[in-house]
Amino acid sequence: MASTDAAESSKLRSLAWEPIDSAILVYLRVAVGIAIFFWAKSFLDSNLYSILFIEPRFLFKYPGLEWVRLWPGQGIYWHFVVTMVAGVCMAIGFLTRFAAAILSFSISYVLLVECSIYVNHYYLLACVAGLFVFLPSDRCGSLDSKFGISRRQAFFPRWQLWLLRFQLGIPYVFGAIAKLNPDWFGGQPAGIILSRNAHAPVIGPWLSTPGLPALMSYGGLLYDLLIVPMLLYRRTRWLGIFLSLAFHLTNAKLLNIGVFPWFMLATLFVFLPPQTLRQIWNWLVGIKTDTAQTAQSHPAFASPSNRRGVGLAIIYVIVQLVLPIRPWVLPGNASWNERGQRFAWRMMLRDKVTLVHFLVIDSDTGEYLFLPSHTVLTANQMLTAERNPDLIRQAAVQLADLAAKLGTPQCRIHCLALVSLNGRRPQPMIDPTVDLLAVQRGWFIDDWVNVEPGPLPESIWDVEKERWWAELELPDPFKPLQGRSPEELRQFLESLETSVR
Repeated sequence: MASTDAAESSKLRSLAWEPIDSAILVYLRVAVGIAIFFWAKSFLDSNLYSILFIEPRFLFKYPGLEWVRLWPGQGIYWHFVVTMVAGVCMAIGFLTRFAAAILSFSISYVLLVECSIYVNHYYLLACVAGLFVFLPSDRCGSLDSKFGISRRQAFFPRWQLWLLRFQLGIPYVFGAIAKLNPDWFGGQPAGIILSRNAHAPVIGPWLSTPGLPALMSYGGLLYDLLIVPMLLYRRTRWLGIFLSLAFHLTNAKLLNIGVFPWFMLATLFVFLPPQTLRQIWNWLVGIKTDTAQTAQSHPAFASPSNRRGVGLAIIYVIVQLVLPIRPWVLPGNASWNERGQRFAWRMMLRDKVTLVHFLVIDSDTGEYLFLPSHTVLTANQMLTAERNPDLIRQAAVQLADLAAKLGTPQCRIHCLALVSLNGRRPQPMIDPTVDLLAVQRGWFIDDWVNVEPGPLPESIWDVEKERWWAELELPDPFKPLQGRSPEELRQFLESLETSVR
C-alpha cells in the first residue's frame, strides 16, 4: 500500500513539473492587460475618478487601514493614467513583471483607499495581475524576450496552469456555495433584477415570464457549481462554452458589472487543454507543427527556487480558501450585516433598498437636528455605504466632526437605517437608540446591529421610498418623522435647521 501511495505521489510530482506550451500564458497575459486597461479607462471616462475620490468629504476605510490616503491633488487621475500605460505594457510584454506589479498594486490601492467601491471583479483582476509578477509570461511572445530583457522559454510547468485555473475557477465555486441560502432558493434577488429590467428593449417582455426567477436562481447555482468541471471534461466542454456565452452575455445585458463578463469569457481558454491555443493559432496562420513537443522534460523547472515558488503558491491557495469561509463562520446573515461580504465571491446575493437619516443631539443643550445621509455622503457613496452598518458608523463619526466645526463639539448621533433586503418589509438595520459615536466595530459581531432581517415574504415590498414614512411605524427617537410626506419632511427638517441656527 505504501509503495502504491509513493508511486502515485511521484506521478503527481512529475505531472506538476511537466512542461506545457506557454501560449496559454501569453494569451492570458494579454487578456489581463487589456481588461485592466479598460478598467482604468472607465474611471477617467465621464470624470468618474473625481466623483468617486475627489468630491466626497471623506473616504471610507477598512479597520486598521485608515492610514491609506488619497494621492494629493490630481494624483488619482495620474494613478489611472499610469495604470492604463502599465496595462498596455503587460499586454505587449514590455517590463512585464514590473507592469503586473503596478497593475495589482493599482487595483489594490483603489480598493483600500475607498472601501465602499469594492467589486468582486476588481479583486479578481488584482489577484490575477499579482500572480503574473511571479509567472514566466515575459519569456515568450513578449518584447522582453525579443530584446533580451528576459530569457526565452517556450514552456512553463503545469502546476502554474493549475494555479491559474484555481484563481479563475474559485469565483464560480464559492459563488455557488454562497447561493446556498433561503433567499436564493426563494427566487430573490433574481426576481427583483428581472422586474427592474422589464422595460429593456427586445428582451424586456420576456423577463416577466412566470417561473423565470426560479429558473434564473437554480440555473445560476448549477452553472457556477458545474462550469469548471464541464470545461475540463472533454465530452461536456462545448456545452460548457455555450452555457458560458449565454450566462455572461445575459449578465452583461442585465447587470452593470463592467468588464467582468467579458473577462470571464476571455479566460475560458484557461480551462481548455493547454495545447488548444497553439493549435488554433497554427490553424489561423496555416502552420503545421507537432504540439507533442510540449511533453519534453525540462529539469530546470524543478530547481530550488521554483520549488520555493510552489510553497508560496500553496500558502496563497490556503488564504484564498479561508477568506470566503468567513460568512459561514461569523454570526448573522452576511447579506444583512455585511460581515464577510467582501473578498468572498458573494455575487448578486442581495438587493438592498435603504433610507438613512441621522439624529444629532447636542450633549450640552439637548437641542437636536434630523439630517439626511446626503449631508455628509455623496450620491455614489449613499448607494453602497447605506447598506453597510460599519460604513454608516464611519459616516456618523464624520458627521460629528462636521458638527464640531459648526460649534457643537459634544454631541450624540443616532441613525434610522431602514433597509429592505431582497424585497422584505423595511426594518432598522441598526439599533436607533444607540449613540454611534460610542460604539466600535467588533471582531465577530456588532451588538448595535440588529441580528437578522427575518424570513423572505411571499410578495416583495414595492412601496416607493417617499411613502415609507407613512407606511412604517418609526421607532424612537425618530417618531417626529412619522407619517410626513416628502415635501412635509423637507419643510420640517428645514425648520429644525433654522431653529438650531
